[in-house]
Amino acid sequence: MSKEKNKWISIALINLSIVAMLGVILRSKILFSIPAIDFKYILHAHSHFAFGGWITLCMLTLMTYELLPEEDSHKLIYRVLLLGILIAAAGMLLSFPFQGYAFFSILFSTLFIFVTYAYSWVFIKDLIKQNRPKVIKLLSITSLLFLCLSSVGPFTLAYMLASHSVNTLLYKDAIYTYLHLQYNGFFTQCVFSLFLNHIYNNCKVSAQKKIGQFALYLSISVVPTLCLSYLWHFQNIVIQTIAFIGCMFLIIVLVKFFIMMHFAKDSFKNINPFARKIGLLSMIAFALKTIIQTGIVYPAVGNEVFGDRPIIIGYLHLVMLGFVTLYLLAHLIQIKYFDLDKQNAKIGIFIFAIAVIANELILMTQGLAVMYMLSSVAYPWLLWVIAIFLFLGSLFISRSAMKYFIPSSSINNIHFKQSNNIS
Repeated sequence: MSKEKNKWISIALINLSIVAMLGVILRSKILFSIPAIDFKYILHAHSHFAFGGWITLCMLTLMTYELLPEEDSHKLIYRVLLLGILIAAAGMLLSFPFQGYAFFSILFSTLFIFVTYAYSWVFIKDLIKQNRPKVIKLLSITSLLFLCLSSVGPFTLAYMLASHSVNTLLYKDAIYTYLHLQYNGFFTQCVFSLFLNHIYNNCKVSAQKKIGQFALYLSISVVPTLCLSYLWHFQNIVIQTIAFIGCMFLIIVLVKFFIMMHFAKDSFKNINPFARKIGLLSMIAFALKTIIQTGIVYPAVGNEVFGDRPIIIGYLHLVMLGFVTLYLLAHLIQIKYFDLDKQNAKIGIFIFAIAVIANELILMTQGLAVMYMLSSVAYPWLLWVIAIFLFLGSLFISRSAMKYFIPSSSINNIHFKQSNNIS
């Protein structure tokens, strides 16, 4: 692994711990009176920095250094673009908590969008020239196209705020459009481009064909399933028909996914056992995400889901934490970014993974309890404890990332001096 790649990944992992810290603050604000903190402002900082400072930075780093040859990935333009993403994400982190949606936060949000435009243009041009399997090119290029298209949501919100003409329906539609194209487009396509890039050449021809079929249906499904995001208020036969067609594609995607995993199982033997376990959790989360999406087409289910905040939050965390973050951690284990002989990273990833599972179980249970009017004051406390464990796990993980900035001998000396002072 190149030093540049390691440093960008390390920064992204440190950012993950900041995201987790903001999660603790949000859960604390629900339970305790903290007048100095505006919940919505911190929520905006939490979500924007999770998208930009953690997931986007990490995934684009991996795409750059794993899907492009060294002569392309080490070009100055990629360092500049990744730095631009980091600066924009940091700007959102520092502006949203103090002003919410205002001049500086909108400025950095806009900067982030335009930098991702530039990255997508440069990367796609370089990738097209490479001798990569068509399936990897398909997933990588479509992931970036969906990333660019998702900016329709923020620009719509910016227009409404600037013109002081906020329409509640359009406001929610803009948010759901953005989230769909990010979660089910950019995130999902990118994860599978990275995953399949690792196993494709080790698969038999029969497995490669199944991989190609899965990737094709996965890419096609993103557009019609966008209409699922509009079912909460549109009583329109066209929207409903397109949404239903999207669900048919999702069922095919799920079937093709299981077939692909079965045919490619021999290639998993070369994967690190710990990475395989964490990766399995990620793939289970993907399957659950797809099943939940399919269920939304039924009005009885869709109305409950869109009207139930814990279930919406549970779904968003299922994708961001359960599917994407756990996959990225498994990926980093497999490429030997972490030194698993030193227990910090392994302990941190284990704590984080258990906390992710617990978080999903509590959120979904809370959502079902709200549906049946059986809510309890215990849920916010349980979620607060889980948020602390997510933060603790991320701290262990980010500590292991510090070795790429500070020599391990220096870190050990610091801890030795601290222990002597305590004694």
